[in-house]
Amino acid sequence: MNSYLSKTLLLIAWLLAASSLFAQQAWEDVDRIVAVGDIHGDYDNFEQVLMQAGIINRRGNWIADDTHLVQLGDLPDRGPDTDKVIELLKKLERQARRRGGKVHVLIGNHEAMNMLGDLRYVHPGEYEAFVSRDSGRLRERYFELVVQQRSSTDPEFEPSQEFIDQFNQQVPLGYVEHRMAWAPDGEYGSWVLEHKAVIKVNDTLFLHGGLGPEVLGLTLEEINDGVLEELRLGEAGQAGVPGLATAEGGPLWYRGLASSEEEAEAGHVDAVLDFYDVKRIVIGHTPGLATIVPRFGAKVLVIDSGLSSYYGGHLASLAIEGDRLVNMQQGETLEIPQDDADMVPYFESVLELKPDHAALKAHLSRLSGAQ
Repeated sequence: MNSYLSKTLLLIAWLLAASSLFAQQAWEDVDRIVAVGDIHGDYDNFEQVLMQAGIINRRGNWIADDTHLVQLGDLPDRGPDTDKVIELLKKLERQARRRGGKVHVLIGNHEAMNMLGDLRYVHPGEYEAFVSRDSGRLRERYFELVVQQRSSTDPEFEPSQEFIDQFNQQVPLGYVEHRMAWAPDGEYGSWVLEHKAVIKVNDTLFLHGGLGPEVLGLTLEEINDGVLEELRLGEAGQAGVPGLATAEGGPLWYRGLASSEEEAEAGHVDAVLDFYDVKRIVIGHTPGLATIVPRFGAKVLVIDSGLSSYYGGHLASLAIEGDRLVNMQQGETLEIPQDDADMVPYFESVLELKPDHAALKAHLSRLSGAQ
């Protein structure tokens, strides 16, 4: 076999392997998993959580060997440092791969909102991060395009000072670059599209929000393909499986697993576990008790502790090692119970770390009363 043909066959084999890896939805035989909930632009707290979990050192480099780190989405909005968070995760993806580990960055509803143009929660600092000496010129060009579009429907339109002031308020410097970065072919948008909305690692399902009854029955591949297609098109509801990135019952938005009464939702939880052949579901999206919240006898773990300063800066991450579930909160290691009878001692331990948290106190009071 000549060298050219040999190299060609090797290249084809590599491409096939890479394609298979890219399409992977599930991983098995992972010894240690660490999962972190919503970041919302808080780089400092995210870095602190990763250090407490033994994922990175003080220089921000991967030290976790073959651990799988799962981040459940909602990197942007509410905080100023989304750019730094994304750059850290990009670096850790490369470093973990070289050490035999893996970083899974899942898609949350706020990634979808930024890609689809819903900017209600963008922090001013996120625009400021893009400001350069070209920002004024880019905004002027964008203003000209807005005026041209308005004039095409109203030939007598002339921008008043009020119109100009309103435009400058709604379109701060850095806005144009932000929108370009979150476009499907932009720096951030294209990176988001390399990831998944839902994955399975060992016997655990990970996703941002949850799966409503209308989504149950779709395979992991169908869910991920539907979300990615919708975000690629940049328009909600145009995907092959319409609405998965925007529907209340879809994987980025559903809150039933986190907030519905357990008696009402228990049957659906069991149906999800059975269909995807998993023991538990790990979700973010719904903060409230400043900690990791086991529900349905720990069949569901809500790990959005409110890590971002916007939600109080409650630092917690989940570690899964075999059947052992651990909440690493503020540098303390708390065993997560897998039986409802042990929930009161668990939340009492959390309350010792968060003695002034009113919602946590109320939750513990309800649990104690029920027992």
